[in-house]
Amino acid sequence: MLIISILPAMLQASETDAAQAKLVVEYFAQRLHISMDQIELELVHTSNIDPIHFQNGQIEIKGGQRNFNLGHQTLWMVHKVNGVIKKKYPITIDVYANLLVPVALQNISRLDILTRDLVVIEQKRIGREYRRVLINADQVYDKMATQMIREGRLIERNMVRIPPDVLMGDPLQIVLNDHGLRLELAGIAKEEGLIGEVIRVQCPATRKEFRGILENSKEVMVSLR
Repeated sequence: MLIISILPAMLQASETDAAQAKLVVEYFAQRLHISMDQIELELVHTSNIDPIHFQNGQIEIKGGQRNFNLGHQTLWMVHKVNGVIKKKYPITIDVYANLLVPVALQNISRLDILTRDLVVIEQKRIGREYRRVLINADQVYDKMATQMIREGRLIERNMVRIPPDVLMGDPLQIVLNDHGLRLELAGIAKEEGLIGEVIRVQCPATRKEFRGILENSKEVMVSLR
């Protein structure tokens, strides 16, 4: 792994790889809001760039804005003069970052609420999985596990959610609204849901299913119009 922290003041042609690496490390450190020494970089392919462009600060990194990621990828070294792009050079890299991420302290069952007794924030070497892993601890604590999470596993976005106000199987009152007429039936939630969401509910007496808005943790409003 090539980790760049300090470069000589004057660059020679043979040192352009180091200059390219330094720019890449700076780019990822800024995007991730971490220090440069937390970035691990391997140059897979570099471009032949005139070292004078590095000396006068005319080379910058152009990466994806919407799909920023770590791991194996190709970025562009952009040569600009007075803000005008003169040429783009491809650079292929493998890049990793040592980030603080949530890890399961023990096996976590589906529907468990994640607390500090179940999850610890540890520094891990993160690569291509960056877009899947939760970085901010606030995104983890007090969330509900949507699946079984094994001890030691990095916690990913699809593994947790905001705890629903109603779980599948919870008893609910079905409120049927038909042109101002109101009828209430005992029902059972057929899926999880948050207040304000549309969920499926069934009346056990008739086995008929309805779709309605979850008004609160006890009632589903069904419009028959």
